[in-house]
Amino acid sequence: MTDASHKRIEQNDPKGKVLQHVKPDMMCGEIHTISMYQPTVIVDSHMHIQSGRCAPLQFVRDQGPGPVAMLQTATCASRGWIEGSGLTLGAIFTALFEPVWAPVRAVSQLFDNSPHNPDEGILLASPLIDLVAQQKKKTIEVAEGFILEREKVLTNYFMEEALYKDAPHLIFTSVVMTMDMEYCHIDGYFGLKVYNPLYKNREDIEANKPCAYWTPQHGEWVKAPRDNSVYVRRDKQANTSEKHMTPEEFDTYQEEAQIEGITGSYLDDKGNAREVKIVAAPVLMPDAETALYENWMKQLQYTELAVVKYPLKLLPMYHFDPRRWHLEKNATEVLDKVGDRGIYLGFKMYTAQGHRPWDPRLPILKDFYAKCCLRGIPILNHCTPKGAAAYERDEYFGFEHPLDGENDRKQKQDKRSGYFSRHFVSPQAWKELLDGGAELVDGRMHVSFKNLYLCLAHFGGPTDLGMEWNRQIIEMIESGEYPNLYTDISSSFADSGFRKHFKAIIRKHPKIKDRILFGTDWYMTFVYSFPFVGKNLWDYCTETKKFLDDFDTSLWPAFTMYNPYRFYQLDKRIERIAENIIEMRAKDERIREVLEPFIRDDIETIRKEAAWIKAANQGHVIYKETP
Repeated sequence: MTDASHKRIEQNDPKGKVLQHVKPDMMCGEIHTISMYQPTVIVDSHMHIQSGRCAPLQFVRDQGPGPVAMLQTATCASRGWIEGSGLTLGAIFTALFEPVWAPVRAVSQLFDNSPHNPDEGILLASPLIDLVAQQKKKTIEVAEGFILEREKVLTNYFMEEALYKDAPHLIFTSVVMTMDMEYCHIDGYFGLKVYNPLYKNREDIEANKPCAYWTPQHGEWVKAPRDNSVYVRRDKQANTSEKHMTPEEFDTYQEEAQIEGITGSYLDDKGNAREVKIVAAPVLMPDAETALYENWMKQLQYTELAVVKYPLKLLPMYHFDPRRWHLEKNATEVLDKVGDRGIYLGFKMYTAQGHRPWDPRLPILKDFYAKCCLRGIPILNHCTPKGAAAYERDEYFGFEHPLDGENDRKQKQDKRSGYFSRHFVSPQAWKELLDGGAELVDGRMHVSFKNLYLCLAHFGGPTDLGMEWNRQIIEMIESGEYPNLYTDISSSFADSGFRKHFKAIIRKHPKIKDRILFGTDWYMTFVYSFPFVGKNLWDYCTETKKFLDDFDTSLWPAFTMYNPYRFYQLDKRIERIAENIIEMRAKDERIREVLEPFIRDDIETIRKEAAWIKAANQGHVIYKETP
């Protein structure tokens, strides 16, 4: 029976329907979901701190609008020139457009009740300047800057918000996506890096201090400079060991490669290593590039340093590129990164760097996915037609691999245009994986991949093709076949058109609310609406929350706490990460060179913080009434 005196608007939807029935007496033996939810944790489920200098120069030249990328590649532009020209263009854009935009912003703020960034002046630099300035920094420096920016947003915005104002303790933590870019070319299928390090002595190898890098360059032959250096090259055998080589031997190696090709390896269908000859030249990179480039091991060292320096403020994801591991004898050791002694929350993947989600050329993937399924390890993968794709993406259509079969030939019956994004990045490419399965290497059992914890990041993105991918993701979630499939709105929400589209999606497909994660994709948001109004962290967080609250106040806490807890299983993993951070701070020699060990009070604080994070989401409980 409906009592008019009890009518009220549903609290989570200010524009929703009036509740038609409110029970004054709950003692009826029925089952009710009772909300005891007090949000006290904000999870940014997708962001970056890696330096732009983690990318090989070939990849950097390929970025930017088409004509710019073509010019940079054709002129073999250096990293310094590319960064300098970006800052110069940013300065020009600032001088031309900021005098116009500044008054417009000032007037709009008079009629807008949005919180104003306390550190923001009247004039703003072009986002291009902000983007290049971040990319030039070392990974640890990017992390330091992000921590300061996030603290400002937490203190000056979220702590003043009605949702959190009465919270006894508020935590803002961010999931860091590392980025392994050393194999982002076709030759990566044969275990060959884009940049292959050379060292002078064994001590430099152990200290990760290359004296030079060489790269496989197709169709061009360059003589190595003669000096007194001693180089190391990748061993020709099917493993990752290295051996020393004099400059004369390096010259001989180049001449040999010119005749026979560079030796690479792959695993056949029986797990045996097979050699191949790649028609390419080993070419030395410029000395300036050796000084600027931040290799994968250095990125990991800086990331782990930041994670240990700011315990539980940054939760890292380990980038799994199967091309790094597929020739290793003990490839499963990568699972230790997210195991009992690891500090990583799960795995980041980026198939747009040049391998397919389900790729017969990389047999290691079957065992990897099977073990992730069995252990509930979350995987996040980039899923927009745009992004940091392999610079050789247009060449994959004509590429043939020794393990290619009938399915590869069928794929290439499609049109060349769109081949790479369709088969390497799209939701449909991941659906092919999820619908499959594998026998474990030891033959114990068959594992279905439908239960894989997978997040297809960016929800397709704000392009026409991205909107089609958006629809595919929704269909996959609503099918009910993939109970642990999620998506996130990182960086896509910087685009006003995508936000408008998103509102229509939520109203039409309300069930997907439980599968969406909030993410900033910081600092990549500087690229959106480039080069005029890219989003900084303050703008992105405040505008996203305001937009969501305006049509459904349940979305923000769901996207920033409830859903991330289920996808990342924070309540199960956070204490393991906390304890391993404490141990790394105490025992890792490289960490100890930079940071003092934790004192007892520090350790107690970290454990309390972990306990708080673990318990914070326990308000979602279903209770049965007592009759």
